[in-house]
Amino acid sequence: MSDLVAYYPPETRAMPLTLIRRERMLPVPGKVLVSSGEKVQPTQVVAQAEISGEVRIVYVARLLRVPVSRVARFLKVREGDDVTTNTVIAARGVLPGGRVLSPTDGFVFRIDKAHGRILIKVVTRPFQLTAYLGGSVVNVLSGRGVVIETTGAVVQTTVGFGDESFGVLQVVAHDPADILRAKSIDVTAHGAIVVGGAWIDEAALQQASQLQVRGIIAGSMDGRLIDLARRMPFPVLLTEGLGRIPMSRPIFKLLSSQSGREASLSALTQTRWGVMRPEILIPLPVDSKPALATPLGTPLTVGARVRVIRGSLQGATGNVVGILDRSVQTDSGARVHGAEIELEVLGKTFVPFANLEILRG
Repeated sequence: MSDLVAYYPPETRAMPLTLIRRERMLPVPGKVLVSSGEKVQPTQVVAQAEISGEVRIVYVARLLRVPVSRVARFLKVREGDDVTTNTVIAARGVLPGGRVLSPTDGFVFRIDKAHGRILIKVVTRPFQLTAYLGGSVVNVLSGRGVVIETTGAVVQTTVGFGDESFGVLQVVAHDPADILRAKSIDVTAHGAIVVGGAWIDEAALQQASQLQVRGIIAGSMDGRLIDLARRMPFPVLLTEGLGRIPMSRPIFKLLSSQSGREASLSALTQTRWGVMRPEILIPLPVDSKPALATPLGTPLTVGARVRVIRGSLQGATGNVVGILDRSVQTDSGARVHGAEIELEVLGKTFVPFANLEILRG
């Protein structure tokens, strides 16, 4: 391959079997509750810490409608006093409208007489960190967290909404082009992770919420449903992205083969200071430990499995059969470098490098 056209595309992992390791870290120093070598379950608490509460500001002068200089005479608390929700912290007269109540449990952190306000620090709250992934603890980071290891399948998705979850995969689609509709989600989906094919129907989200599913995986979703997806009490993962795009066949085939197995979902995304993609992890028993997945960052080569990530062919998958050493003029008139791809449905076609990603499996 010519150095002039060497291209390092983004990569998505859809691996039927690999060694999985995940760090589980507390946001602040705390206590780790498990030991190295211990087996853990996804919902098991592996570490805990006390999270310092935030400071709530109560504008006493404004609420009592008095000058800042007169606030001190109406105060009913001193710095350091403990308060609970609705404790009277200032009062002017005996009428309800002349009282200021604490908005939370905590203590009086500061009385700011210069600005006529009281600062209340919320009581610290316990934070419990779950394992998220069933497996073995292979490293304990004292006071901070653990590293958990297992073998299994890994599928990275393009978009995620929500947090983390755990449940049994229930594939309700027969084909990656099947739309996920409300009628596909019945009472058997209660507590399960529902896997559709193509895009998600709005009514399907509502139905899933009513039946208390633990997650939804589909190919895509209309952009107008983003706000609704964010309000769902479970994560929503899209393998292809926004729009109306069928799930790529390799990913659909992998998920279908694991229907009925327990899986961990994470919709969390991070693009800076360590890339984090939404993911599906499916622990699998094996006789021997597979190799850890190789680091990302390999050039596009002939034979590579790829997926089209934008343009009219978005979502199509295939194999690279040729890397062109010259630019090609597209329908828009622009000349771009790219590769010849043998697509599963359309056969051989030219795709610009910028429209491709490696599908690692």
